[in-house]
Amino acid sequence: MKKRILGIALIVAMLASLLVGSTVLAADPTEVTTTWSGSGSVGVTVNTGDTTAGVITEGSGISGSYTTKDSNDNPYGYGVDTFTAYLNASVEDGYIDTGSERLTSKESMYGAPGQTSWSFVVVDDGTASMAYRTWTNYASLKDPSYGYQLSGGHNIIADADAYLINRGVQASDGTNASTLITGSGTAVLDNMVSEASATGVRLGWGGGCYTDANFSATGTGTFTLSATGDTSATTAMAPGMVGASSFTIVANWASSFSIADYSVTAQ
Repeated sequence: MKKRILGIALIVAMLASLLVGSTVLAADPTEVTTTWSGSGSVGVTVNTGDTTAGVITEGSGISGSYTTKDSNDNPYGYGVDTFTAYLNASVEDGYIDTGSERLTSKESMYGAPGQTSWSFVVVDDGTASMAYRTWTNYASLKDPSYGYQLSGGHNIIADADAYLINRGVQASDGTNASTLITGSGTAVLDNMVSEASATGVRLGWGGGCYTDANFSATGTGTFTLSATGDTSATTAMAPGMVGASSFTIVANWASSFSIADYSVTAQ
């Protein structure tokens, strides 16, 4: 399942927007931070020429900040700049929708661009918080959130009568992995690092020495983990699984539920 933010900005009241061209300030980084607090809706969109990214949020209570940086660095003369975006936001009775798409690549070495990453949460009669960081360069798209998570090392927290959480990544060839979670009560999703290249994805794999792809919930709900690859798809939720090119795992709970590691590799 692919959740995309592009185009949604057209139907949401745009209280804040920015456009960063890839030829602007070519010798220096371009960094912009947008902050908000109150009620209503906010939309921020960015297109550097190498990456497009943005956030849309709406609710009876919204707060947060969104920082984007076009490094204008063109590493190794490959004609692609490094880009980063970091969102930390909360919402009451509404949604937070963010993501990015990598537009250019050093194709002769790393294949086609077109990788996407997305993170979405909506709550009814409740609250949610989200931390999301994405990074692109000439080789790939990554979401390295180590040191950029919510308090406690979490990426999405929901506490509501009804909520929906969708987090995923997709490669340029269509290989993808995502979580789709619905429920009533509380939910905590950790997703410290994910990445997408021309031909493969990894969802929830940790950077450095350990993996941080945890989920816990109380109340009632359904957790769906899906992945589609060309040749293989595996997850820590099914140790020893071999031979699958795609899978969908569904778990329901009526009181409480937790997953120590749902990390996925698909290629």
